[in-house]
Amino acid sequence: MTIIQMEVFLKVVETKSFTKAGDILGLTQSAVSHAISNLEAALGFQLIVRNRLGASVTPNGEMIIPYIRNILQQIQLMKLEAEAITGLQKGKITIGTFESVTIKWLPHILRRFNQQFPHIEVELLEGSYEEIVQWLQTGTVDVGFILQQDKIIVDFYPLKDDRLKLLLPSNHALNRHQNISIKQLTSDPFIMPSKGCDEHVRKLFKNQNVLPNTKFVIKDVHSIFAMIQGGLGISILPEMTLPGHLDQICTKHISDDVYRTIGIAAPDFKQLSPAAEKFLELTKFWISSEAVS
Repeated sequence: MTIIQMEVFLKVVETKSFTKAGDILGLTQSAVSHAISNLEAALGFQLIVRNRLGASVTPNGEMIIPYIRNILQQIQLMKLEAEAITGLQKGKITIGTFESVTIKWLPHILRRFNQQFPHIEVELLEGSYEEIVQWLQTGTVDVGFILQQDKIIVDFYPLKDDRLKLLLPSNHALNRHQNISIKQLTSDPFIMPSKGCDEHVRKLFKNQNVLPNTKFVIKDVHSIFAMIQGGLGISILPEMTLPGHLDQICTKHISDDVYRTIGIAAPDFKQLSPAAEKFLELTKFWISSEAVS
C-alpha cells in the first residue's frame, strides 16, 4: 500500500464520491478507482461500496480509518521534522478559534509568530466551542482555543480565567451600586446569550436558587448590545467579548464571581508538529506576558 492510496481512500470517505475525490486530488476517476482497488487488495477486504447515492465506507473500512489517519499524520510529522533539521522551518498549522479570541488575542500572537517563523503557513478556522472540539477530535485543526469542560477528551492547557460581567443600560438604577448580586437581577428583563457562555450565566442564577426573567435569547453579542442600549433588558457576558467602550451601557462587577476558563487544546500535546509546537509555546509566553503587564 502507498501513501497516495491512503490519501485517496480518506478523500473518498470525506466526499462520498470518487469523482469529487479525484477533482480535489487532481486525479482521474479511473486513477481513484485503481488506488482504492489496490488498497483493498493489499488489505484483503472491501473498503468502499459504490451505489447510486455515491460511495460509502464499509464497516471494515471504518475500522481502518483511524490507523490510516495516524500513518499519514506520522508521515507529515516526519517531513516537518526533517525540514526543521535542515533549517528550512517550513510547515503549516491549522488553528481553531472563536470570535473573542480571534479579535483580542490572535492579531498579537500571529504578528509575533509570523515575525519569528515567516515560512510557516497559518490557517484559521473560526467556529463555535463545540465545532472546535469536534475539529480537534477529527484532526481538522492542529490546535484550538476552547473553554475548559468537566469531561474533556483532548489535551488542554488553561490560559485565562475570563470573568463574567453585568451589562446595564446607562440609566439603570443599579448603576450606582459597586457590587451587584444575582438576586438583584431577577425582576429585570434578561437577555440570555446563546453562543456557549449561556451555560456559565445559567450557573450564576442556579447557584443562588433563582431564575432569570429571560425575555430574549440572542446569539450575536452586537445584537445584545443594541437591545441593552434600547432599554429592552440587561445581560451578562464574558469580559473578553466586550469592546473597549460601549455607548449607553454600563458594565458592573458581579459579587457572585463566575469565570469561564479559556485554554488551548490539541488531540495530543506530545504529538504536535514542529509548527504547532512553536505556536503553542509562543501563545503561552504571550498570555503570561500579558498577565504580568
